[in-house]
Amino acid sequence: MLKGNILIEATNSIIRYLSPAEKKQAFVVFLLQIFASFLDVFGLASLIPVVTLASKPGSFKEHQWSSILYNAIGFKSETIFFISLVGFIFIFFLIKNLFISWINYKQVQFTASIALKIIDSQYVKYIGLPFWKFQEIGTFEVVNEVLTVPNAYLNGIIRQMLVLLSEAVIVLIVVLGILFYQPTLFVILAVALVPATIITYKVLRNRSQELGHQRDLQAPKAYGIVSDTFAGYVELKLAHKLQLFRQRINENQALMQALDAKAYVYGLIPVRIIEMVSILAVSTIIVYSLLFSDDSSNLITIVGLFAAAAYKLMPSVNRILASMVTMKHHLYTLEALDAYEELQWKEHVIKQEQTISFHNQIEFDNISFTFPGSTTPVLNGVSFSIKKGEKIGFIGSSGSGKTTLMNLLLRFYTQQSGEIRADGVPLRLDNTEAWHRLVGYVKQDTFLMQASLRDNITLGETDPDPQRLQYALEQASLADFVASLPQGLDTVSGERGARLSGGQRQRIGIARAMYKQTQILVMDEATSALDTQTEKEVSEAINKLSATDITILIIAHRITTLRQCDRIYELKNGQIVAVHTYDELIERHV
Repeated sequence: MLKGNILIEATNSIIRYLSPAEKKQAFVVFLLQIFASFLDVFGLASLIPVVTLASKPGSFKEHQWSSILYNAIGFKSETIFFISLVGFIFIFFLIKNLFISWINYKQVQFTASIALKIIDSQYVKYIGLPFWKFQEIGTFEVVNEVLTVPNAYLNGIIRQMLVLLSEAVIVLIVVLGILFYQPTLFVILAVALVPATIITYKVLRNRSQELGHQRDLQAPKAYGIVSDTFAGYVELKLAHKLQLFRQRINENQALMQALDAKAYVYGLIPVRIIEMVSILAVSTIIVYSLLFSDDSSNLITIVGLFAAAAYKLMPSVNRILASMVTMKHHLYTLEALDAYEELQWKEHVIKQEQTISFHNQIEFDNISFTFPGSTTPVLNGVSFSIKKGEKIGFIGSSGSGKTTLMNLLLRFYTQQSGEIRADGVPLRLDNTEAWHRLVGYVKQDTFLMQASLRDNITLGETDPDPQRLQYALEQASLADFVASLPQGLDTVSGERGARLSGGQRQRIGIARAMYKQTQILVMDEATSALDTQTEKEVSEAINKLSATDITILIIAHRITTLRQCDRIYELKNGQIVAVHTYDELIERHV
């Protein structure tokens, strides 16, 4: 938890996201805000002499500026003079407020651009984490950190900083003006507002900060409950558990609403306290004037001046307090944005080589891997080689290391010892992107977007290659199926492929790999969840690929899926314990 001053922490955090050009832009925005504050104060200052003159009829002739103005323009009466002054002030306020509204619009545009940069930064940071860490964090936490936190940071930190700075300038100018013009009033304001402001902030800051942290903990849970409800709708409905999930989301949202309600009340408290203190100050002025002053006009002047000062100071002090309380409430966003910024999470972000070739073979040389935080190796001294164009199978019980081995080949994990080489070149961090261009992956639950078949195969390419697309459909045995659809490739697959059969979803995954022009295809339990007939359909697609020079690696529990394999490696406790042919496995199981 951050312990430093909230203003310093927030300022350093904002600066971190600004480029040199944006820092200049921020400075310009700040200058515009100061200018707007001066206009606000000038508007206030223009009221003070008018109030002073109006409290003493005929006194405008005693003041040099009003007398010169009265005679220069040629006013015929004091009434017309004052009406004209009021009209001028109204026009000034109209122009001032239009200009300040424009400044506010430019501020909002600028802060929104910062928010977009932060969202992009968060997205890049989380997709760049090691695969095991990404899985450990969880989908809903990532969604919260990438989308919700930056927007909360925008509204709770960045914009509050601008409000605080602009209001602080207004308060400073007004206070200095009062000190110069009416020292007595300055002392009254200082005694009334300063202690109340400090005490109010100290009382609310820790409470507000704790509310922010609690809300940040609850937000991902809400996403998770709602997502689980719809993802598992069929199972939950059959088990009569939808009401249970309804209760969970209601409990979560009741807590969220309670936290928001408290935060809202905390934001209102400064307004009420400062208002009461101001009323006390006015009462003090009146009592002071009645007891110690014989001049009633002086009482009217002081009260009028206090009202004019309070007109500007009270809202400004309220907004400063509310901004600081709000920033404390959103302090968790600074901590969230700082997460995973340490060097250990960025070691893999290095300059990438452009190419890596695969014409001969892949070698696994004494590979060992242990998950971070564990002492038990998942793979231990695994060695074998695969020639280009071979079809290799992997079998073994759950936890034997099959999927981990493929994740090492896909470079989602990095082995602690040993090397994986393609044509003699070790697979390293600096050639990972080039390697990924050669590799395709089809898993048990193929990833499908709620989009057209075309977008699902090309993963949203804006200008897909029709020839490659047709080739992919043919290789995945999908050409006839797509041709039978009224909308063809424009057919929407439904959420997570709900409108497709299991076999069609798997073949979409194969077509995706073929469109990518994959040279190495990894199939991880791609048929394990399919019925016999559907498995046969997918196997036909795999058999068709066997006629190509694509290297295929298949993890399977069903031996029939491995019919076309040249060799089948059996893993147990992280080691290769046997190498089989398909016929040998059939004989053993029969």
